[in-house]
Amino acid sequence: MLRWFAVGLLLALSAGCGQPAPPPPPLQPGDVVRPQIALAPEGRWPVGARVAIGMLLEVHRPGRREVSFLLDKEVAAELAVMRARVTFLKGNSALGEPLEVPFVRDC
Repeated sequence: MLRWFAVGLLLALSAGCGQPAPPPPPLQPGDVVRPQIALAPEGRWPVGARVAIGMLLEVHRPGRREVSFLLDKEVAAELAVMRARVTFLKGNSALGEPLEVPFVRDC
């Protein structure tokens, strides 16, 4: 009897029953994606300066407590179109209307 059980188990494993499930896709319907500034200058930006800002994308999935981050390889470059709205301030007052600028994926 034990021999037949062992043979059945071996056949089931060789047929793919023992294969681990593939990982879920990085984004699923219902996920909430939030940008998070990961790298930015701490001081004031001089007039005319070029500034590099790094972004991470947090993925909040319903029913999952932990937050994950999208990796560059998980999003096709042509689909990774992000824009930011930047407001320049003098004290607490805005200097004109906010500007919308594109994020450039340069990595």
